[in-house]
Amino acid sequence: MIAENKADLLAESGRAGAAESSLPSPRPGTDASDSEPLSEGADHNATASAENDGASARAARVRVSALTGEGLSDLKRALATLATGAVEERRLVGDLLTPGDVVVLVIPLDSAAPKGRIILPQQQVMRDALDAGAFPCATGVEGLPDLLADLARPPRLVVTDSQAFGEVDALLPADVPLTSFSILMARYKGDLAAQLEAVRALENLTDDDTVLIAEGCTHHRTCEDIGTVKLPRLIRAVSGADPRFAFTSGRDFPDDLSPYAAIVHCGGCILNTRDMQSRIQRARAQQAPLTNYGMTIACAHNILPRALAPLE
Repeated sequence: MIAENKADLLAESGRAGAAESSLPSPRPGTDASDSEPLSEGADHNATASAENDGASARAARVRVSALTGEGLSDLKRALATLATGAVEERRLVGDLLTPGDVVVLVIPLDSAAPKGRIILPQQQVMRDALDAGAFPCATGVEGLPDLLADLARPPRLVVTDSQAFGEVDALLPADVPLTSFSILMARYKGDLAAQLEAVRALENLTDDDTVLIAEGCTHHRTCEDIGTVKLPRLIRAVSGADPRFAFTSGRDFPDDLSPYAAIVHCGGCILNTRDMQSRIQRARAQQAPLTNYGMTIACAHNILPRALAPLE
């Protein structure tokens, strides 16, 4: 896109030096390059930008004046067209549901759960389900059998905290689709296929390898913290080895990933998509397999195919 602003110089009668010697003096409100009225040129280009796709908008020529403000609204419309065309709309869970579906959210209230609230991925999944016209219901693990019994029909989907995968899988009928908040986040912000391939790397770890466990946020760690306690235990079970572990949180994701045989990342709920994609691309460029908390836990419980089936 080209935003022309020559009119500001040309419209000032006192600036006759270099500008007048190189460019003819236009009449007020016109562009000297083709003598078309400034406002008409801006309207024409903004209309073309709004009607065409993002690729056409990139080639648009919009005439604006910082001096008078002419054309600025057209420029904003053209930029909005670019932004709309460039962003691929993704849904956390809404594209898996239809209006009237029941989706059950299993939210454990254990020692790691914050007091008085639910965590961001759970909030986001609930909101996206509501946006889809579905009916989200929430329960702890212990209340799941009673909730299922009270429903008039089986839920369209059950979404659980990954840490409760084993318990929920055992309680849930085999024909009810099951996944986790973390896996939904991996699909929403990451590359699901690449992270699925990377989880297989955990099976081939050796005692000499180092695994990086990375979290996007910083939080108070408990004695049964998922990142520093539970995941290392599960990874040892999956690999049959005793690798070393390194841990990062917040913005402290390393630039050099070469020391790591595998990376296990959280769902990245507080990271924006660009930040999460940047981490995934950095790992790919350095050939460091990067997978996700939820996939790792599902793999450890031998239910990964079931956890991914609703997303296919």
